[in-house]
Amino acid sequence: MLDKNALTQLQGLKDQIEADKEYAEGIVKATRHRFGFVVLDDNREIFLAPDEMQRVLPGDRVSIVIKPVASNDKKAKSQTAGELEKLLSTSVDCFVGEVVQKGKAFFIAPDVPELANFTRWLFIPPNARSGAKQGDLVQCQLQRHPFGDGKPAVKVLQNLGNMHTPGIENEYCALRAGIARYLPKTSVQSLDQALKTMPDTAAARTDFTALPLVSIDAASTTDIDDAICAESIEDGWKLSVAIADPSALIGHSSSMTKVIAERGTSHYFHGTAIPMLPDSVSKPAALAPAENRPAIVCQLTIAATGETSNASLALGTVCSKAKLSYQEVDGIIEGNTDHDMSAEIATLHACFQALRSWREQNELVIEHRTDYRWILDETKQIGSIEPVAKRTSQILVEECMVAANKAIASELRASDKPGPFVTHAGIRRDKSDEAKEFLNRFLPEMAETDFSTIEGFRALINALNAATDERPLRAMVNRLMARASFSVKAAPHMGMAVPLYTNGTSPLRKALDYCVHLQLKAMLGDTSVTPAQATVFDAINQASAKNRQAVNTAQNWLTCNFLNKLAVGGENQFDASVVHINTSGFTVRLDKNGLEGVVDLRSHNDKFSFDKWEMSLKSKNARFALGQQIRVEYQPAEKPRGTQAAFSILASSSVTASDSGATDDTQKTKPEG
Repeated sequence: MLDKNALTQLQGLKDQIEADKEYAEGIVKATRHRFGFVVLDDNREIFLAPDEMQRVLPGDRVSIVIKPVASNDKKAKSQTAGELEKLLSTSVDCFVGEVVQKGKAFFIAPDVPELANFTRWLFIPPNARSGAKQGDLVQCQLQRHPFGDGKPAVKVLQNLGNMHTPGIENEYCALRAGIARYLPKTSVQSLDQALKTMPDTAAARTDFTALPLVSIDAASTTDIDDAICAESIEDGWKLSVAIADPSALIGHSSSMTKVIAERGTSHYFHGTAIPMLPDSVSKPAALAPAENRPAIVCQLTIAATGETSNASLALGTVCSKAKLSYQEVDGIIEGNTDHDMSAEIATLHACFQALRSWREQNELVIEHRTDYRWILDETKQIGSIEPVAKRTSQILVEECMVAANKAIASELRASDKPGPFVTHAGIRRDKSDEAKEFLNRFLPEMAETDFSTIEGFRALINALNAATDERPLRAMVNRLMARASFSVKAAPHMGMAVPLYTNGTSPLRKALDYCVHLQLKAMLGDTSVTPAQATVFDAINQASAKNRQAVNTAQNWLTCNFLNKLAVGGENQFDASVVHINTSGFTVRLDKNGLEGVVDLRSHNDKFSFDKWEMSLKSKNARFALGQQIRVEYQPAEKPRGTQAAFSILASSSVTASDSGATDDTQKTKPEG
């Protein structure tokens, strides 16, 4: 039996061992193997053994004890490993995946893009399966975390069906990105209640109902954000752009703005759409024909030369005189269609031509490339693809919206209201030296241009567009460009060569535009609204990223389905052009139908080096460059789930390295990925 001294010594030893332990917190990271790591707050990575990984999920925040690990190699550096102490939080809640059956048991193979290398199956109890079968795609919710006993369990929330269910691509990709089809019930109820209780403010608005406004949209459009008209005046036109005013119907609260910001935008997939606002709000707010509706009205004087002046904004009531489709307006412009509004469209078209001409001479206008229309069949798959040129009527509407958005941005700055402005920095600051070197090599006459100014940047882009070099210089510069962003501070939009810009003409479909409206209405003296807080713009950015992810993955999925069908019919080789290139391979666009996919050179027999100046990949035997025409072969995807279509190069496609004219500035880089 131990005496008191021995017990005291033992307790002291235990206390010392406890004191010597290193506790830390971090995020669990999985690997392609059974083991993983905990990435600590100080960026150290601590090894987690397979048994420990069974108790956690990637993305979990945990507390661990860091312990030394014995090594068989006495000369090796001392190693450490983590022992789980406590689960602090988990990032895994709702997710999508495929149902897998093993014996009589059912599991979900999760498809969680944020959790790299997450390949573990999670058990679905019999009473939580909702009839899901092997191969079904489902949305699940984690019911039991594995931290306690290593045995996670989930329940099926939605069974979307198998891979052949019509429209499953859009539904699955939306849920995968965290986009719900409908707003939360509580939010819809709040909006509906606001609609019932909002006082009528028509008397406080300017009456613009006499204006010959028309809406011009796709024939199927119901969320009519804007209506436009132009009236002839001496030496020009008076352009009026009426913009729907949903906040006039629902008022404003910070919580409501937060809900709309988190929604971010309407999500437009091929064959379906998920609206930002419920029908109960968007329908009575839309500028439907022959209906008096609240609006913000932007009016501008357009000179015969196309120059804009005398901008004004007002809260008003408008009444659209007609809902016209792009096809109808094109017919009127071309003289093939007679309509009650033909004279008004002719005046609007003349105003548009002046606006466009002025912008082409003084700003930057995005050149429209050939687009492609997907014709979906009864199974919501691509039945056929046809090239379409942008309609004159579409460009007309765009030009009027650009004029209104520039005016809105100027009025916000003049009133000292914090944005949001849409800004574009042009050439990235950290790439300016590289841009100068690029110009010295390929366009030396522009090397001394100060492209940090609007005038200099515009001159640079025009020179690149006009260059006769065999290389696609304009496309090669894209990698040096910044991305457009939101800002509460006024700053230029270099990509358009304008000192100020914002987006405020689509408040029924875009949260940013809705927030711009709140700023405008506060500026115009509407006391029922409060300007949006700067914090909501982070939510809008996140929602926009979700939208891009969902739409792109659904588009990739449908592309693979279509190419798979062509391959079954014996059509799997295509002429294509290289439209993007990096260290691991390149993206191609098929000449026949505009579909895009990737060529991965990492598994190629040759080793390729990337030349950032020539935007090319070169080996001893071949060279591929931006803009190059090649012949590719489609690699059928067994289970397309949103990854890009994969192609391989046909031997006759490549340009031999000796004939390429490549420089000696090739960078020896490791492939990406």
